[in-house]
Amino acid sequence: MIPNFDDHFNTLIKSLNSNNKFILGLSGGIDSMALLHLIKNFIDDNRNVPINCIPIIIDHNLRDESENEAKKVKKISQNLGFNTQIKKINSFKPNGNIQNWARKQRRNILFQKCLELSANLILGHHFDDQAETLFMRITRGSALDGLTGMNEITSWNGIFIIRPLLPFRKKQIKNYVRNKKIFYFEDSSNNNNKFERVKTRFYLNHIKKNIWHNVTYDLNHFSNLNSNLLKKTDYFFNSWSNKNIIIHEGGAVRVDHASLRNIFEKSFLFALRIVGKIIQTVGGNEYAPKRKKTSDLISFLFAEKFKKKSLGNVNIFLNQGYLFFLRENRNLNFGLKIQQNKHYIFDGRFLIISSLAGKLVSCNNSDLVKIDNKSPFYKYGYWINNTIPYLETLEGKTIKPHLNIIRQNPKINVAENDCFSLYLLNRILV
Repeated sequence: MIPNFDDHFNTLIKSLNSNNKFILGLSGGIDSMALLHLIKNFIDDNRNVPINCIPIIIDHNLRDESENEAKKVKKISQNLGFNTQIKKINSFKPNGNIQNWARKQRRNILFQKCLELSANLILGHHFDDQAETLFMRITRGSALDGLTGMNEITSWNGIFIIRPLLPFRKKQIKNYVRNKKIFYFEDSSNNNNKFERVKTRFYLNHIKKNIWHNVTYDLNHFSNLNSNLLKKTDYFFNSWSNKNIIIHEGGAVRVDHASLRNIFEKSFLFALRIVGKIIQTVGGNEYAPKRKKTSDLISFLFAEKFKKKSLGNVNIFLNQGYLFFLRENRNLNFGLKIQQNKHYIFDGRFLIISSLAGKLVSCNNSDLVKIDNKSPFYKYGYWINNTIPYLETLEGKTIKPHLNIIRQNPKINVAENDCFSLYLLNRILV
């Protein structure tokens, strides 16, 4: 047993104040297989703590042997008593940045399953992963939110993401797997220097051996300091956002220009965070833009002759004292096939819940989702409609979506009859 894992895991679960249903991201690698066995041991040793854990194996379908590997991992997991599922990715694969594509696909599938089952998510990131992640984000020029690294518990649109191995070193995990003779697959990409994380791991090992022996610990400490700083500012951030930001269910945002300027003059870092989170939400981006790009954008926003700018698939307009952030009409995945009563994420912006099968299409301009003429977004109704999906049913009927916004701790019900709903994934209110 990894020292103190049971106590640590139990403390995390109790702190959630949530149901004890979990999805475990199970890759078959050393970290996730160790976590699988640790959770199994915890369940066996703590019968008074009811845990329903469903491991999900993502077959990215990138290697010929991936299907057989997924089946073997599933069998091992089932033999431990878990109700394990395999999700195979059959979508189009890009020519470049395959790891980033795979990570996004994996994230969307796991989040969709969590929302579908009203479950929380368990991931196998550890102490050394944290240092690597922070080092990569520093070199990329991430904004303040990015420099927090990963937290043991993160809330995302009502889902708790739990990383119970985060305080533990890779060395401890390896020793545990070796002592318990736990089977795992070695991912060949872990030794391929063309991938950013592999290169980062090499650089950090070199730094640790020759220059800065405590670099891993210091990077984790830096991450914790930034996390605590952001937690202390969250109340003010939410208070200001509720007063000065209006979010439209179709994925647009309006901000009071003068209020944002006032924030900018008092705290540049705070303004960076606000604008970054808006672009994340409207553009459907996993992360805020790089610090330099966001900084340059803010300089444009307060320029004397500012009218229009774009960043992260988002167009920004100034109109009558307000900034409007609207999704650009490009790189939208229309054509996605939808199965009945399944959950999907569209464009990184919307959770789709539908009682009808069909495929996603762009809107018919003659039958738009109506935006009230008193709405601050009335002028931009055409823009909004052209970036949200409609559903073309198997019978050829076009269905307009019901629009909603996911709040913290949402109650999302299975779609009603003849219902096609889009829930905007909200990254602004933390």
